[in-house]
Amino acid sequence: MIIMRKYSLFIAFWTMGTLAISAQETADTTVTTSMIEPQSYLLTLNECLQYAFGNSYERQNLALTEKSAAESTKQARNERRPNVSFSASESARHTGSSDQINFGGNVGLNGGVAIYQGGAISKNIKRSQMEEESTRLRTAKYDNSLSIEILNAYLAVLKNRETLKSKESIVETSREQAEMGRKKYDAGKLLESDCLVLEAQYASNRMDTLDARIARTTNLLTLKKLMSMDPSAQLDLVEPDTTAIDAMAMLPAQEECVSKAMQSMPEMRLSENAIEIAEIQTKITKAAYRPTISASAGLSASHMDFDEVGKQMRDNFTQQVGISLSMPIYDRGQTKSRLAQNRYSKQQAELDKAQTELEIKQTVINQYQNVRLAYERYKITKQRCEAYKAVLSVFNAKFNVGSVVITDLLQQQDNYINSINEYVQAKYAFILNRKILDVYMGDGVRMD
Repeated sequence: MIIMRKYSLFIAFWTMGTLAISAQETADTTVTTSMIEPQSYLLTLNECLQYAFGNSYERQNLALTEKSAAESTKQARNERRPNVSFSASESARHTGSSDQINFGGNVGLNGGVAIYQGGAISKNIKRSQMEEESTRLRTAKYDNSLSIEILNAYLAVLKNRETLKSKESIVETSREQAEMGRKKYDAGKLLESDCLVLEAQYASNRMDTLDARIARTTNLLTLKKLMSMDPSAQLDLVEPDTTAIDAMAMLPAQEECVSKAMQSMPEMRLSENAIEIAEIQTKITKAAYRPTISASAGLSASHMDFDEVGKQMRDNFTQQVGISLSMPIYDRGQTKSRLAQNRYSKQQAELDKAQTELEIKQTVINQYQNVRLAYERYKITKQRCEAYKAVLSVFNAKFNVGSVVITDLLQQQDNYINSINEYVQAKYAFILNRKILDVYMGDGVRMD
């Protein structure tokens, strides 16, 4: 009894120790996992685009669609090849009340090939090739759309970054003003109300800086979402050169932009493909009016029972070759109805092409004008921002010597802050519109 009790205690202590070790290992694993830092990225715009193209689930689906279309084209080409099949069978037969069971077997190798099908095979191959190209064009269309969305989010982050720098500079100036105001108030040279106004303005400017940081974080999350990136990842952007705006404003002629867009935009080529596919489908349907010719060949051998099977197979070895002709006479108007449907499909494709062409022209011309107007707005806001900056500098100097009213100083500061916001907005609006025009013209998106 004592031995059993000691044994039970040993088992209990051993189990508790095992559980403790397991719990410690689990805790260590949890700590190790929690200590894993999120991955960090420092990317250019081009790298952001490449990351998005490589990780977008929608784009991966489009890539699979391309592969499926390529397989369809391969199968269409295989229709020219012969088909070959092998068969083998064994059977047992019992008849009436006889005790005898008859066995028999047969083996065969058969093949056939289409010689002529009214040109349907060639047309099916061509249609599959066009459909395969259309899948690639849909991927290119998606790439353009995704590029513009990423460009928009990317520039929004840069805009937030530049705005934040300006606001931090303003906060520093505001802090100096508040400190100067406190010193003047302590010296009896400034009213308490004016001192409090300066401190309130300093707090307000700090709040504006906080809002700018929040906006930058929000736009970074938007960019990560578009890139299909883990939202917990640390993402920062390489600062591109955004100073060569005057060079970007040099545009080709409007007609040239429209012409390049017509040649490069996937939407236009998709509509052209749809017309060609409709024409090919009509030719495939007309092939039903023509005869079809096919050839066949076969080898077979058979036996009855199992007496001298080899000799039976040799004696019953048969070779066969043949050619067949099939001529359509009447199909209850099915081919005629399909031809009418093909004709309507082509007309719809032609209407879609005309609509697409009109929309592309309208879009490109509108974008072209947006670029020009955005550039003019940029120049005006830049000039005004520089002017308000100079005015504020004068008022700050006057404030330091006590020769300006606080409300006038703060008014000029507000004017400068508003002019900075408008200037940064105009600057990145121009860059966005200019780069979108590049996408339409087939030049892609690039920020060096």
